[in-house]
Amino acid sequence: MFSVGKGAAAPCILKLGTLSLIATVAAFCADHPKEAAASRPSVTSVTQVTRDGVSKTNILSDGSNLYVTEWPSRHVVAKVSLPGASRSVISNAFSNVQAVDISPDRSKLLVTPLKGADNEFWTLPVNAGSPQRLGDITGRDASWSADGKLLVFGKGSKLYIANGNGSSAREIFAANGSVFAPRFSPDGKRIRFTVGSVEQNVTSIWEVDVDGSHAHALLDEWKGGSSACCGSWTADGRYYIFQVTQTAPATVTTLWALLDSGLIGKPMQLTNGPMSFGNASPARDNKTIWAIGVKPAGEAVKYDAAAKSFVPLLSSVSATDLDYSPDGNWVTYVSVPDAMLWRCRADGSDRMQLTSAPERAALPHWSNDGMHIAYVSMFPGKPSKISVIARIGGAPDDVLKESRSQIDANWSSDGTRIMFGYLHDAEGIDIKAVNLKTHQVETVPGSQGLFSPRWSPNGRYIAALSTDYTKVMLFDYQTKKWVTWLEEPAGAVSYPSWAADSKSLYFDDLVTDEESIRRVKIGENRAERVLKLEGIDRYPGAFGLWTGSTPDGSWIFVRDRSTQEVYQLAVDLP
Repeated sequence: MFSVGKGAAAPCILKLGTLSLIATVAAFCADHPKEAAASRPSVTSVTQVTRDGVSKTNILSDGSNLYVTEWPSRHVVAKVSLPGASRSVISNAFSNVQAVDISPDRSKLLVTPLKGADNEFWTLPVNAGSPQRLGDITGRDASWSADGKLLVFGKGSKLYIANGNGSSAREIFAANGSVFAPRFSPDGKRIRFTVGSVEQNVTSIWEVDVDGSHAHALLDEWKGGSSACCGSWTADGRYYIFQVTQTAPATVTTLWALLDSGLIGKPMQLTNGPMSFGNASPARDNKTIWAIGVKPAGEAVKYDAAAKSFVPLLSSVSATDLDYSPDGNWVTYVSVPDAMLWRCRADGSDRMQLTSAPERAALPHWSNDGMHIAYVSMFPGKPSKISVIARIGGAPDDVLKESRSQIDANWSSDGTRIMFGYLHDAEGIDIKAVNLKTHQVETVPGSQGLFSPRWSPNGRYIAALSTDYTKVMLFDYQTKKWVTWLEEPAGAVSYPSWAADSKSLYFDDLVTDEESIRRVKIGENRAERVLKLEGIDRYPGAFGLWTGSTPDGSWIFVRDRSTQEVYQLAVDLP
């Protein structure tokens, strides 16, 4: 049901004394690619351990048992025996508790009763016994050194070290962001931790010596460094295992290994989707990694305004990005997690797969005659493009061949043209319209620096967003001018869509008004809430939390039906 990567290509990196030796090793890698590939870390097998469907985080192991924080309704610590995977909840006095580490002698857990941003630290015996408060310190995450003599913990933006019993805490580093997931190196000389910035939506892994010196970001020059987090060393100290979350062409979390050789080289990929793996916990044998695996699944639902409830669509289909044909007889969608484009009748019958791997699809839209579908086509390592495929299948056609990443296909009312934009962070973006018969390309006047275009049903207007996400701009084909229609905090306007009468624009607000659908009318510059979203955990697709509508105007969302289970990854770490 999922594939396991064998590791991305990486240079041979060894701690050598002379440049000539390094050159010799580099030449060997170039001349013997098979031998070089064999020396890379890899996952050799994956075994599912738990099968209870309960949300999980923070895996710890004493060799015979796993200790997993779960939250069926509140956070509890479950003991999972190996190899049988029988489960029991560890009883304690806390109503909501999370395990963050296990002592070096494997006799007790380090836990935090969850009360807010700052929590107390306690020890909880893995067998019988009462919990004990660990000093008077508070914070977020913590862990012991390999000998148990020191404790490292994060508190807000600060990193602290204390004695193993929680006494004599002292600050050693202040970050520009929240500090979490601190871990000692096995030799106790260094600490690696994650710094997260909510404002910038990035995470990064840092390293600092135990005395607070030599603090530096670990992966600044690596392309995945801005979404790397939450790592741990293997017991022998040779590798650092961490996770990276990518959002395109699909949202997936993958595991990576960094050789801790004294020279920071390129991380090497261990897993490669479509299943996500995170919260990695290397076992003491250096041959196993325990991880939480997520099988992505999305359930398309429409909001029934009368019943104030969410009603499933397309029963038994894991899907996102639904679009109904104008006559309401057909629906196209993108399957989860493989991101293939499908179409079927509105009742779910007559299903046909239209695309196949390695292509991934997103955001499909029907032509007005219901005969063709325009969609975002994505291939690994290539810019996304707008393609068109027939309802009956066949080879898709690219609307415009170029090297920039295209997105957001819009059909003209007569079906002869397709308008689209570009990813907001691309250079020199604007809005294009292509005549499908003549192939003539038009740049919408004054559209430079705008993205996420939406053509009104009557063809008169275009709504688009500024690249800082703060302005909704409106173009009127009658005046040939753009005006600022609405100003909102960054990120407050997502998946805008026109009303059928072209008199107002709806959008998904995830920032300013809890989570809601809001509307702004032509001629006004203030938005009003039309639906407050409650009681749904939404699935994050390739381009965020998707929103659509049925032919009768009902809102469509995607409920997250993903499952989280513990997996055993057998690894070869040469």
